Amino acid sequence: MNSTTLLGIICGLTCIAIAIERGGELILFINLNAALLTIGGTMAATFIAFPYNRVSNLLKATVHAFRLDIHQPSDYVNSILNIARIYRRGGLKKLESQAESMDNQYLKLAVELVVDSFPKEQIANILENERLYLVMRHESGEAILKTMAKFAPAFGMVGTLIGLIQMFASLSDPSKIGPPMAVALLTTFYGLVLSNLFLLPLASKLKIRTDDEVLLMKVIQEGIQLVEKAENPMRIKKTLLSMLPPAMRK
Repeated sequence: MNSTTLLGIICGLTCIAIAIERGGELILFINLNAALLTIGGTMAATFIAFPYNRVSNLLKATVHAFRLDIHQPSDYVNSILNIARIYRRGGLKKLESQAESMDNQYLKLAVELVVDSFPKEQIANILENERLYLVMRHESGEAILKTMAKFAPAFGMVGTLIGLIQMFASLSDPSKIGPPMAVALLTTFYGLVLSNLFLLPLASKLKIRTDDEVLLMKVIQEGIQLVEKAENPMRIKKTLLSMLPPAMRK
């Protein structure tokens, strides 16, 4: 699990809890009705806005934001150079056995295409399509999270209006004013916390992960195309490193 993502959420919740506790009782900020209005309304609107299969895949996208950082593209340069040396020596059997143990599915697919002697144009098309499909899946999850981040404060405001209406209806009985007022304020509070501490940061993390994986896939795609051309390994190394920001080069 990515420790920084979890640490950020825990730190945010802890700071909010400490601020509340220093000013009063934490239990005052726990209200089931307010949570139902905010979270339930956000989820209902999300299912209206997006097809069920996309919303159901949101959990996978969210889990992806909590995973450990993917390997940097520079980590795969040596792997590609090793593949190039084996391919130049004609060791396709050894290359095939190595593909089976690769943990990166995109690199594994690329090597299998070379081993199976696919035409270079077809290799390029297949790898490009895989990259585009990954971007589409991740962008779908990112769009849902950003949309939910807009819905949460809106339904917080809906809860506020409901609470105010109930409060004004109970003005003749002061003992009944407290609960509606709590709902009115807490729904807005829940909506803002849900949007700004969970949904928007997770959407941003998913966007960064997508950019990192796309860069890695571009490096692998370029590297495999050079391998298929039987280019010199040192030339492959220089070409791949030139695709990386200076901070990522080793």
